[in-house]
Amino acid sequence: MTEKLTIKNFGPIRDAEIEVKDMMVFIGAQSSGKSTLAKLITILNDFNFRQNFSNKLENELEKYNLKSFLKKNTLIEYKSLYFTYTYTNKNESKFDYNEFLKHFMSKINPDKDDLKTIKIILGLMVSAIVFDGKSHILKRELQKDDYFGFSDELDSIFDLKNINNREKIIENLLKVYNKKINLTELTELGSKVRSVFSFIRPLDSMYIPAERTIIPLIVNNIAGLINNKVLMPYYVLHAVQEFEKSLQIVDNFDLNIIGNLRFKRNGGKSYIYHNRNQKVFLREASSGVQSILPILLLIESSNKTENYINLNYVVEEPELNLYPEAQYELIKHLVKNCLETDHKVQSKNLIITTHSPYILASINNLLLSYKKGQTSSEKINKIIDKESWINPFNFNAYEVKDGGVEKIFNYKSKLIEDTIIDEVSEIIMEDFKEIASIND
Repeated sequence: MTEKLTIKNFGPIRDAEIEVKDMMVFIGAQSSGKSTLAKLITILNDFNFRQNFSNKLENELEKYNLKSFLKKNTLIEYKSLYFTYTYTNKNESKFDYNEFLKHFMSKINPDKDDLKTIKIILGLMVSAIVFDGKSHILKRELQKDDYFGFSDELDSIFDLKNINNREKIIENLLKVYNKKINLTELTELGSKVRSVFSFIRPLDSMYIPAERTIIPLIVNNIAGLINNKVLMPYYVLHAVQEFEKSLQIVDNFDLNIIGNLRFKRNGGKSYIYHNRNQKVFLREASSGVQSILPILLLIESSNKTENYINLNYVVEEPELNLYPEAQYELIKHLVKNCLETDHKVQSKNLIITTHSPYILASINNLLLSYKKGQTSSEKINKIIDKESWINPFNFNAYEVKDGGVEKIFNYKSKLIEDTIIDEVSEIIMEDFKEIASIND
């Protein structure tokens, strides 16, 4: 089932329908609604929001300074395989996969229904785990108690080569279940699945705001800001707190994305090293360092921390204060570290908001690498690391303008449309040609 987000009359967005993929890019002018969309997707993908029915949208919107965007005729609707959500001025409803399972179970008659019906329900339930890229954790939990006596078969069910292949794992699981399953067993497995979900997502989203450039400057004063009730948006304050934690986890990090630089912690203080002997305090570093370091450290610490699994990384304007070449290298780094690969299942989604055509051009290179890599893998890998290739099936991009969105990803070419990349350059060149044509 395709994940779709529909928005009507919410802040700057009048009417938009978005097909949500693992990697999303929103480009547009200032105040067009890029961040609005990114923040809304962040909220709707938050595990606590989905599972806690007392947690209302208005409360979450307030954290992101979006509460005033709600209007009397606002409609927000999100539909995915195992979660649906609808908001209107008169009603707010959530429907997660637990309720989905209960709904089907209530209609089962074990004495009349065949094994196929029960298998479908089991497959849907397990797909909720595998679809989130968490099958390795489910396997570990099932091994603890061996609920149904199939520990020996677990390796064949959760084939490491197919650990992110939802259909393959369901198929293998159902091969083991070649006997009729009663409702008690199914309910017990459902409880085990839910217990897994209860602890594997201590943080569901990592929102890295455009305001991140202030983080290195205020991180050492975060307690004072909180104690003095300094007004600061929740999402910014949260990013500062997470950055403070990351400094305890990552004390040495290469910044070759922006040059021959290295971040190091020494004696409880943060430094940027230009070489072995030359260093400056982090707070004294260049604007490019101040902008990129929060991105790199937050992601690195998240990937290093056990059970600190983020389903969504949201990065606002990654191009801030960066030279075009550095933007390119950063995008390659983000794709490599924020999307699933064959070697890790710690994260799933990456959402980027941007003003920069360089970001789009960089992404096109990674999309094209995947496409060409299907027949020339070794050659392409020498140019761009395979782990930075973008699977076009898992990608989508939109231009946000005039209160709506326009898809700029072409499914036939599997690339972002050239027109949107060249648009700004063409405007500049038109003015240049007109000025140059005037005789002195």
